[in-house]
Amino acid sequence: MRPGALIAPAALLACAALAWVAAPALSLRPYMPGATDFKRGLPAAKRLPAAKARAAANHVEPGEPAPRWTSPSVEAPDRFDLVGVARELRPLQLRVRDHGGEWSDWVVQEDGTPIWAGGADEVQVRAAFQPRGTLYFVNVSGTAGGFADRLLNSARRSINSAFIAVASTPVAQALSPKPLVVKRASWGADLASGGCPPRGPAEYGGVNAAIVHHTVNANVYTPEEAPGIVLGICRFHVYGNGWNDIGYNALVDRYGTVYEGRAGGLKQPVVGAQAQGYNSQTTSIASIGDHTLEPVTPEATRSLVRYLSWRLAVGRITPATGTAQLTSAGGSENRYPAGTVVTVPRIVGHLTLGLTACPGTLDAQLPAIRTAVQKRIKRYAKSTGKRKCAKRKRKGKKCRPRRKPGSGGAQVGAR
Repeated sequence: MRPGALIAPAALLACAALAWVAAPALSLRPYMPGATDFKRGLPAAKRLPAAKARAAANHVEPGEPAPRWTSPSVEAPDRFDLVGVARELRPLQLRVRDHGGEWSDWVVQEDGTPIWAGGADEVQVRAAFQPRGTLYFVNVSGTAGGFADRLLNSARRSINSAFIAVASTPVAQALSPKPLVVKRASWGADLASGGCPPRGPAEYGGVNAAIVHHTVNANVYTPEEAPGIVLGICRFHVYGNGWNDIGYNALVDRYGTVYEGRAGGLKQPVVGAQAQGYNSQTTSIASIGDHTLEPVTPEATRSLVRYLSWRLAVGRITPATGTAQLTSAGGSENRYPAGTVVTVPRIVGHLTLGLTACPGTLDAQLPAIRTAVQKRIKRYAKSTGKRKCAKRKRKGKKCRPRRKPGSGGAQVGAR
């Protein structure tokens, strides 16, 4: 047999293996390995001793019940990036650690949204009530599974970073009232394995107000981790809580990047899971972070203004500084019984309608955000009117007077 007879098939096999490793990473989108979920029953919690209960009471918001029950520490089946108690809408606290190291600070889970751990293998839960149910874990970093899987994901991530660095070129963008939005496919919703497809088709209602949330995730995360957090939240909402899709219509990270949330179209009155009893009458956006004490970053604030001004303008939900009337459909987490007509600001914090502290300190920023949103709506409406008028004049037509922007509050897509 000739010396080269075995070399050629071996070389072809090596090339095929290299192509199999590299192919998923040869994209201008950041490589995402897909999410892996696992769960474990929450062991029986015990009452906190009096001294520990008093200490815990010093770390809750005024008016919130202090933790009185705590679970034993729970070792997860594998490493995880997000964790929460599935189907639990009441506020409770979790902390995590990795490889027996230092525990993190206690972080509140509320509104059925998990906390961000960023790589851990152990968790503990405490609450004002005796917590029960199932701990639901999501890994979005590719660090779950065996050594071979972790090595493969690490290699693909390195290849992807190099490919983007070589192939990417800056793209010029015209000024527009609509911010750049990371589509669902780009944060991993459409991944064939480990994605987050909706359970069913989108439902449509009406929009007469925008509800602002915070996700109560930890505030320390990188721009590269943010899409994975969105994917992890979606997986928890769908497979942990049993919801149809991710709860929010849109999200914004601490760096100002806006993400498409629930499927069905950002312009459309898609029914989300943002406020029990009002989901078919509102739209929503959530800041990815915990604003119980820490304010929203300037970058996130600017993007909130850009997104809300666009969303309210396309739906003719103006003025942004005005009020809206919503009819409560009731619910255990709703401040108002079914049938109550509630008058609220057109851009409103979740706590105004729900039994929650969400969106924390962001709620105090909303008056300034409403003013900024309305100014932006009027500015772009004015410039659009001038362009249309100039176009009509070029055609030899007269400019018809138009309604002053922000003079009405039409509801779109009402049932």
